[in-house]
Amino acid sequence: ELQQLHRSVQALIRLVDELADAKASNMSQELARVRKSYQDFATALETVSESVLGSKPLSVTGPWAPLLLRFRYYICGLFSWGVLTEKTVAEVSHELNRLGAEGLLDPLAGTGWHAYLFEEVGGLRVIALDSADVKVVGAVTWSDVKLVPDSRTAWAKETPDVSRWALFLSWPPHSPETIGEDLLRSWPGHVLIYVGEGADDEDMGLTGGCSLL
Repeated sequence: ELQQLHRSVQALIRLVDELADAKASNMSQELARVRKSYQDFATALETVSESVLGSKPLSVTGPWAPLLLRFRYYICGLFSWGVLTEKTVAEVSHELNRLGAEGLLDPLAGTGWHAYLFEEVGGLRVIALDSADVKVVGAVTWSDVKLVPDSRTAWAKETPDVSRWALFLSWPPHSPETIGEDLLRSWPGHVLIYVGEGADDEDMGLTGGCSLL
């Protein structure tokens, strides 16, 4: 399982590197290859996660942790912290359409990978914002992410009728940062899509934990 994950990470990184040199006329084809490779990575990661969580003993999976962290930090820097498959994006988008949502606001968009997936796979209108410029650190940008001073206040100027939009929070920063909670408190809409850890009274977690939820 770990070897397969390693191969999927290598393949995905190679395609991202090739994307930087791709000609505009071939961009759609290259992006399709990246999407397919990302799905292979997500599948391999799920298999490893199942092994770590119980199908194999800790004596076998214990040494995997340092490698998994290295994989995660690198891939997350290129794409996103929250790993979403296209199947999940399609299911969420279908539910949003059923609820009458007209679009999705992603105020912590990072590289814009999730915004790209919800546009391409889900067919949704997406407004992507972030206060951190990922281009400064050389990261790939997958969608048009507007750089703003503070997403907590900027979203109101960028989003139309929020009563028909959904707020998307993927892996909001952990304590002591409160931006996830601040965004949720100020959001006047009725729909939230959250990607992160569950609530735990004893653990604030990496995504706001019980404070956010």
